Amino acid sequence: MHKNLIVKTFKQHGFPLTAHQTAQFELYRDELLRWNERINLTAITDKVEITHKHFLDSLGVLEHIALESGDTVIDIGTGAGFPGLVLKIYVPDIRLTLVEASKKKGSFLRFLIAKLNLHQKVDVEVLTERAEVCAQVPKHTGAYDWAFTRYVATLRDSAAYCIPFLKPTGKWVAYKSRKEIIDTEISESAMSLNALGGDVETVFTTRILNRSYVVIRRGRT
Repeated sequence: MHKNLIVKTFKQHGFPLTAHQTAQFELYRDELLRWNERINLTAITDKVEITHKHFLDSLGVLEHIALESGDTVIDIGTGAGFPGLVLKIYVPDIRLTLVEASKKKGSFLRFLIAKLNLHQKVDVEVLTERAEVCAQVPKHTGAYDWAFTRYVATLRDSAAYCIPFLKPTGKWVAYKSRKEIIDTEISESAMSLNALGGDVETVFTTRILNRSYVVIRRGRT
């Protein structure tokens, strides 16, 4: 039932799945719930809601941006893998780095990557460290085409460790849930973004869960 639900729900929202992707998302959901009994990964424990509020919410950004084969992507504060691992399942050829300070959540991510057979490639990495620290490591500084954040920190508070990850032409996409506060966040982050060479490129809203996104480009170094 739930497997068919995943296929149907994704297709209804414009994200058709292969049989392999369907199996991956089903495994992801089941392992998320199993591990959640031991460590706090998500407050959402209904299988239908996981499909909508984690999986589809993570993918909704693809209505407005295109991830290309070989793109380097970093998901900062990924938690249980949202949106990074969901994007990786749907666009397998991206090169993904997940940043999560919690060692327990990092253990879940590494386990899940192995279960999903993503570990056979060298293009998925988990960093169990604070983003502020990772952003200072030469290997990761200026290394990414895309940075994603799907947490509650403001643009101003996140800018100092999100923008340094980006290539000179890279973009940071911040997931936001309340469109009415975005203008305030952008205004309050203007000085920080300017100092770091970042500029707000656009703001858009997806039809899935009415999620909004702020896209910030690194146009200057």
